Amino acid sequence: MKYNGFKVNIEKDITKDDIITICKLLNSIDQYSNSCEFVPAPTRGGGILYKFKHNQNKENDDKWYKAVRFGINYTANPGKWYWVNQNVMSEWSGNDDIIFNRDDKFSIDLMIYNGAPKFTLDELKMWEECFNEIGIVRVGKYPSKKSLQL
Repeated sequence: MKYNGFKVNIEKDITKDDIITICKLLNSIDQYSNSCEFVPAPTRGGGILYKFKHNQNKENDDKWYKAVRFGINYTANPGKWYWVNQNVMSEWSGNDDIIFNRDDKFSIDLMIYNGAPKFTLDELKMWEECFNEIGIVRVGKYPSKKSLQL
């Protein structure tokens, strides 16, 4: 299921290394340490994937899927998403290839499938803190609690 997340403004050029920084910040949050890790999403539209430990021995149809997606190439959202492989965390670390240019604006999409845990407002606030660390700033409102529980 796809949910509308929130709109963001880009305050500085965002690079591959910045995306890795977001993943590392999210990976350092105790709440997630036993359940998942965060990695750049291997999808054309870009984003960050929750890589659930729950999925390790599951068939594809039973794997939880949860991601914060950027909508690159699918909507009018700006940006360029690069190929993602198994070594993405090391290959993108320190890499200055630009994903988003300063002053870009776009909407974040929230994706959940196959019984993955739903997003919460507290969770989105943690994402916002991580985004702020690299120059991605939320504008406007969060989605309503009701819309997150549909």
